[in-house]
Parts: sequence; C-alpha cells; structure tokens
Amino acid sequence: MTKANRVAIVGAGLGGLAAAIALRRQGFEVKVYEQATELAEFGAGINISPNSVKFFEAVGLADKLHAAASEPIGLSWRDWHTAEIRYSLPFGDFEKRYGAKYYVVHRSDLHRLLSEAVPQADVRLGRRCTKIEQRNGTVGLTFENGESEEADIVVGCDGIRSAVRACTFGGEGPHYAGTMCWRALAPSDALPKDYHDRHVNQWSGDGGFVISYLIRKGKFINFVAVRQQPGWAEHTWSVPSSVDEMLAAFPDAGEKLRTMMSKATSCSKWGQFIGQGANMAFEDAYVLAQWLKASADDPDAALAGYEAARKPRATRVQQLSRTEVRFKKIHSEWDRLRREAVFLTRHGSTTGGVYRWIFGYDPVAQWRGL
Repeated sequence: MTKANRVAIVGAGLGGLAAAIALRRQGFEVKVYEQATELAEFGAGINISPNSVKFFEAVGLADKLHAAASEPIGLSWRDWHTAEIRYSLPFGDFEKRYGAKYYVVHRSDLHRLLSEAVPQADVRLGRRCTKIEQRNGTVGLTFENGESEEADIVVGCDGIRSAVRACTFGGEGPHYAGTMCWRALAPSDALPKDYHDRHVNQWSGDGGFVISYLIRKGKFINFVAVRQQPGWAEHTWSVPSSVDEMLAAFPDAGEKLRTMMSKATSCSKWGQFIGQGANMAFEDAYVLAQWLKASADDPDAALAGYEAARKPRATRVQQLSRTEVRFKKIHSEWDRLRREAVFLTRHGSTTGGVYRWIFGYDPVAQWRGL
C-alpha cells in the first residue's frame, strides 16, 4: 500500500465521529458515511470513565464534555429491597489516581458534542455500506443506493451488525448472550427533592440488577434494568418497550426503586450491551490516528502496530467484561443466599469475603486496581 491520506469511516455514531475527529487533527482527509438520513443518537445515559475523558482532553473537547455532563460522586452497590448500601467506591480521587474525572451524560448530548466537531460537508448521510473490497491499492465502498466511493483506508464503525466486519472477517455476526436490559429516563422533578442521590447506584436483587444515575445536571434519572432472559425474539437489538413491561420484570424490587422506575417517561429494551463499548471506541480512535500519523508512508505497518498496541488492552477488557457478567449473575444468587444465616456464618458476612469464596478472588478489589 502507498502513502495513505484518504480515510473513509463507515458509521457516524459515537465511535465513528470520534475517529473522524482524531484523524482530522492528524491531517487526514476524512469522510464519514452514515446510513441514517439525519445525525441523531438515541438511548439514554452513558458513563464516561477516565480512560475516555482523556480522549476529550487530547482532542480539545474537555470543556464541552464538562459542560454537557454530570459528575457523580461515587459508585454504590445497594440491596434493591432495602436500598441499603453494601459497598461504595468514591470518585473524588479519580482525577488524582487515573488522571481524569468520571462523568455521566445523555448519549444525545455526547453525540451532538462530537458531531459539531466534524464539518458537515465531511459527513455523507443516507449511505448504507453493503460491501468493501480491494481495488488496485485502494479500498472500494459500495452503498445500498448504488453509489460507490474509494479511500486509502476504511474504518468500520457501523455497529453490532457491521458490514465492514462481515466483508473483512465473515462469520455469522453477534449472538444473544442470555441477558437483556431496559433503558429508561424519569424526570427528577416527578419525585421528592433529592430522592435519588448523586451516586451511580447498582441495585441488586434476585435474578437481576438496576443501575441508576442522574444526568443532564440532575434533571433526569437514567435507568438500566438488567434481567436474564432465555431468548431474544425481536428482529433488532433494541426495540420500544413500556414502563409497565419493565416494572413487571422486577416485581421483587423495593418500594424506593420501583417508585423511581414508575416515573419513567420513555423506555426501550436491548438485547446487546455490556458497558465500556463507547469508552473503548474513544481509545481506539486516538490510538489509530497516532499510529497512522507516525507511519503515514507505510500504512500496513501502521495498522499492524495499532493492532499490536490495542489487542492486549481490548482482550483484557473483554475478559473482564465476561468476568463482570459472571460476577453479576452469581451476585444475584448471592443476594438470595446471603439472607440465610447458615451461609453467612459459614463463609463470613463481609462483602469481600463472600466474593473471594465465590470467585477465588475479590473482583471489586481487582476492578478498583485497573
């Protein structure tokens, strides 16, 4: 491959726009191709952890992120029956420990922030990519409307059913993992003042858990309500739902949690999620741009260097994500068992002790050490 300057990005979601911003800052000619006919992001809240806050600092968007986001004061694990805090991780020292703060933000606000940093002329809407192929030293892109384009490098940011990934690697695509969630938003003023605190709360109970936190400067409570479900029959990975359906899936949740969830004004359900996806995409965008700039005369070597740099990190996060899923499934069972005196007497009543008994190590302590 000769010197690369033209980069085509397929997908104008959070990852695609982040890649466009990072590559443009390194002097590349970037075009973004998006299947939707308008730039918009749906969903609800998203956590922006220190690893990706550093991306916003590096590309000059830290002030805008700070203005759009909220700063929770910590992460708490709660019993969803009693609302009792079992364990709490404060965020106050995160900037000192990890070099950046921890934010929560509405996905739409974050997407708007990123889209405003990319020239409108560089984003081509209504372009659903169906095929990519090598063409005499360049990469050809074919779109559903019959149009085609060429670039030196194509970056696939086109989601869980990625056409770029399918054309490059083949395979059957994603499979349902057995756990789904509801995402919902409730206005804070529908509840008594300070009904929800400034923590990111994980409410755990039998067979599931709910994560809640304040976004848009405390105006809304964001919910991610997770349950194990044997199958996913919907034709897409996210579909509209209702508050009644969400509440029916959590009949054992306590009064405080159910009261907050009942005030939700929008609700959808999702069959694919795990967390850290967007944060890892921000990391990817920055590292890819650095490698391509450093080895612009040899893009093959640049891409090989990028893979060598990112693969260990991405693999580790994936492994920890699988551990987290296993941890949460067993944690739900522990919620039931912990109320039995024999269990607590035999294995100890401290959280860390029970976790070490279940896993052979304390995953919370390991996570804190990341």
